[in-house]
Amino acid sequence: MKSKLMIVAILAIVVISIIAAGCTTTNTGATATPTTQAQKTITVIDDRGKTLTVPYPAKRVVFLVENAMNTMYAVGGADDISGIGDIWMPQYKEDFFRAVDSNYNATQKVGYVNGAVDLEALAKANPDLVVLWSADWDDKDTKAIEETLHVPVYGVFLRNFSDIYEQHRDFAKIVGNEKRGQEVLDTMNATMKKVTDVTSAIPENEKPTVYWMWGDVYGTAGLHSSTNDMINAAGGVNVVSKWNNDTKYDEHPVLTMEAIQALNPDVIYMWYNPNLDPKDIMTGEDYKAWRNINAVKNGRVYELDNPFLDDSMTSRLPLVVMKIAKNINPDKFASLDLNKEYDAFFVSVYGVHYPGYAKA
Repeated sequence: MKSKLMIVAILAIVVISIIAAGCTTTNTGATATPTTQAQKTITVIDDRGKTLTVPYPAKRVVFLVENAMNTMYAVGGADDISGIGDIWMPQYKEDFFRAVDSNYNATQKVGYVNGAVDLEALAKANPDLVVLWSADWDDKDTKAIEETLHVPVYGVFLRNFSDIYEQHRDFAKIVGNEKRGQEVLDTMNATMKKVTDVTSAIPENEKPTVYWMWGDVYGTAGLHSSTNDMINAAGGVNVVSKWNNDTKYDEHPVLTMEAIQALNPDVIYMWYNPNLDPKDIMTGEDYKAWRNINAVKNGRVYELDNPFLDDSMTSRLPLVVMKIAKNINPDKFASLDLNKEYDAFFVSVYGVHYPGYAKA
C-alpha cells in the first residue's frame, strides 16, 4: 500500500513539473523580453580616429572641453550634460550657458588636480561618456579615465572645417537628435554661403595677404589648420603660403620678426589677447619693428575681441568667418549687418537672442 502511494505521489510531482515547465516555456516565447533591457549602444569615431562604443542615447556626458559643449547645446543636448570642465574666460560665457542650460549652475564641475583630471569629481558626475581635447589615443587623461572609471573618452582635435561639422553629426547622433543636428548644420551652411558666394568671386591677386597672430605673437596659423580655412573662406590668403619654410604646413608654425617683415602682410589678424590690442601693434614702443609692415602702415590690424562670440571651434564658425571677411574685404561686405546676422543665427541655433540671450 505504501509503495502504491509513493508511486502516485511521484507521478503527481512529475505531472506538475511538466505542466509548470510548459507554462514557463510558453510565457518566455510570448514575451521575448528580459526583465531588464540591455543598454543599446552605437559606435562613433572621434577626431583621433578612435572607434568608441557609446550608450545610446547617451544621457550623462561630461565635457572637459568647452568648445564641444557649445556644440552639444546647439544640437539640443543640454539635458544630457552631467559634468562641466574648467571654463576659460567665464565672464564672457556663463550668461549664455545659463540661458541655454537651466541646470548649468547645479551641474557637477570637474577640474584638474596637479595637471590631471580630477577623477573623484568626474566620478561624481557618473558619466557614460567623457569628451576632452586630445590628439593622442593614449594621453594620460584618456588612459586614467578609461582604466579607472571604465568610461569611453571622445577626443576632440579640430584641424579643419570638416572636423567641426562632423562633431555636430556625432553629438547629435550620440544623444539621438540627428534631425536637430542637421538643422544646425543647415543654418551653418547657409550663413557660411553668404560669405563664400562673395569671396569665391574675388580674383586671387586682389585678395589681401593675412598674418594670423596667436597669443605668442610670432606663432601663426599654418596651412594645415582650421584657421587657414577661415582666412581662405573670408577671401584672404594666408601669408605663410608665400614663406619658403616647410614648417608652414604645421598647425602652429613660429616665425621670426625678419620672416614676417619679408612676407609683409596686408592684414594682421589677432586672436583674442587680454594683454595685447591692435593699437599696441601699431603704436606700441615694444612693436617698433612692425612699423614698416603694410598692415601696420595702413592701419589694418584687427582682432577677434570676444572669446565667446568669436569661438571658431563651435557652431559659431560661420559668424567668425563673416566678421573676418567684413574686416579684410570691407568693400565687398559694406552692407552686411553683423549684429543682425548674429541675432538671427543665435535664434536659429540656440533659441535665444544675441546679445542679451533672451528666449526667442
